Amino acid sequence: MSKRRKKTFLGACFLLFLPIFLQLKAQNTTSTPQKGEKITCTADRLTYDAFVNADLQILTGNVVFEHEGAVCYADTAFFNEVQNTIDAYGKNLIIYINDSLTLKGQHVHYDGNTKIAHIDGEVILTDTSAVLYTQKLMYDRNNNIAYYNTGGRIEDADNVLISKESWFYTQQNQIYFKDSVVLTNPQYTVYSDTLRYNTQTEVAYFLGPTRIISSDSGTIYCEYGWYDTHSEVCEFQQNAEIINQSQHIKGETIWYDKTNDMGIAKQNVEIYDTKEEVLFWGNYAEYRSLQKYAYITDSAVAVMINKSDSLFLHADMLHVTFDSNKEVETMNAYYSVKFYRKDLQGSCDSLIYLAKDSIITMFDAPVLWSQENQMLADTVRMYIIDGQIKEIHLIENASIFADVLAQKKFNQLKGETIIAYFADSVINLVFVDGSAECLYYVQEENKDLIGVQKGTSSQMRVFFQDGEIEKIRFYTHVKGNIYPEKDLKDPFLKNFIWLDEYRPKEKEDIFTTIIYKIEKQTQIIEIEESEE
Repeated sequence: MSKRRKKTFLGACFLLFLPIFLQLKAQNTTSTPQKGEKITCTADRLTYDAFVNADLQILTGNVVFEHEGAVCYADTAFFNEVQNTIDAYGKNLIIYINDSLTLKGQHVHYDGNTKIAHIDGEVILTDTSAVLYTQKLMYDRNNNIAYYNTGGRIEDADNVLISKESWFYTQQNQIYFKDSVVLTNPQYTVYSDTLRYNTQTEVAYFLGPTRIISSDSGTIYCEYGWYDTHSEVCEFQQNAEIINQSQHIKGETIWYDKTNDMGIAKQNVEIYDTKEEVLFWGNYAEYRSLQKYAYITDSAVAVMINKSDSLFLHADMLHVTFDSNKEVETMNAYYSVKFYRKDLQGSCDSLIYLAKDSIITMFDAPVLWSQENQMLADTVRMYIIDGQIKEIHLIENASIFADVLAQKKFNQLKGETIIAYFADSVINLVFVDGSAECLYYVQEENKDLIGVQKGTSSQMRVFFQDGEIEKIRFYTHVKGNIYPEKDLKDPFLKNFIWLDEYRPKEKEDIFTTIIYKIEKQTQIIEIEESEE
C-alpha cells in the first residue's frame, strides 16, 4: 500500500470513530451524581407529558413526599424520578425535617441525592427553642445546617436577632449571624458585625465590633466577648468600654453581672467619674454596686482633673466608695502613696479623699512639698475648693522647712499644730499653735543676709509674700532674738530633716518605689530573773 493511500485510510478511520471517541470522553468527564434513597410521593392526581419531559411527574392535590425520615406536604409538585429531585409548591407548604424541626414556605426544591433543600417564599424554620423567618433558605440535612443570605430574623422567648446572612446549626443549637446584626431584648439592643448565638443556653458570642445599648446601663462596646441573655452575665474583650451617665469604664477585659451589678476589669483599666471629674487607672479593678465600693490595683493611679492643673496619685491599691446614686463618696489610697501636681507634691503610707467636701487626709509619715516648702506632721489634712488648695492642717509634731540657699540654709517652723492658708495655691499665712519655734534667715530685698531670727512662743503668725516669709509675730511666752549668722551655734531646730530626695519632680516620679518612712525603734526591756 502506498504511503498516500495509507494516510487516507487512517484519516477515514479517525472520522468514522470520532463521534464514538467524543461520546466516550464526555461520559468519562461527566461526574456521576451521588445516588441516595429514592424520594417517594403520593398525591390525588399524577400526570406527565412525554413530549415536554418524559422523566417529569406532575402531582396535584394533597401532595406528600418522603425521604429518609423527612415528610413534606404541598399542593403541587414536579417530581423527577430519574434525577431524584422534586419541586413542591403550596400556600401551606410544610416540611417535617425531624421530630423537633419544621420548615414552612411556598416553594421547595429538594435533591434526594445531596439531601439539600432550597425553600423560598415567607420561610419559617421552627425548632424547640427558636423560630427563624426569612424569604430564602437553604437547608442541608447531611450537616443539619440552615443558611440564608437575603436577610432574616430569629426569635426565642426573650430575644429577636436579625442579620443579612446567617448559618443555623440546628443539631448544636448554634446560629452564626453576619453583617448588620441586631439583637433586641426588652432591656437592651445589640449591634454587631458578627455574632454567634446558642438558642438553648441563650448565650450570645460577639466575634467582631459590637455595641450594646441599654436603657439603664448606658452603652457597651467590645470587639470580642459573650453575653448570657438569660442570667445577664457577660464578658467583653478587646477595647472593651462601658459608658453610663456618670462613669466611663475601659479595659482589655470587662466581666459584668448585671443582676448583682458587679464587675471585674483587667489590663489597661480606665474608670472616669464624670461628675467628680476623677480618673482611675490600673490593671485590675473590681466594682460592687450593692456593697457600694470598687477598688483598683496593679499600677493604680487616680487623676483629680482640674482645668489648670491635675493631680496624679499612685498607690498599691485605691478603694472607692459610692452613695446610693453611684457617685463617689470617698477614695482610700493604701500603701506607698505618692502624688504630683505642679504646685503640690506629697507622699505617705495611706490617704483618704472625701469627694463631696474635697478634703484629703494623709496618714503615716506624710510629707508635702509646695514651692520651696516641705511640710511634715503625724497627720496632714488638705482642704480644696474648686481645684485650688485653701488650707493645709499639719496635726501633731508639725513642721514647715523652706530651702533658702541651695539646700544649705533653711527657714524652719515647728509646733504642735500648724495651719497654712493659701491664695491661688501659694502660702500667704501660717498659724503655729503650741510649743511654737522658728529659725528664720532675715534678708534684705537684694537677698543680703541681715541675721538669723530664732525664737519660741506659745503661738506664732507667719506672713508670706510671694511664697516667702515676710514677717513673724509671736504670742505669749516669747523668747528669742536676731543673731548674726556667725553667732548661731546650731542652724537647725531639733529633729530637722530635709527630704528632697523623696520629692516627685514630675508626674512620672509617682511610680518610683522610694517612699519616706519613719523608722520605728523597738524598745527592748531586759528582765532579770531574781535569785531564789
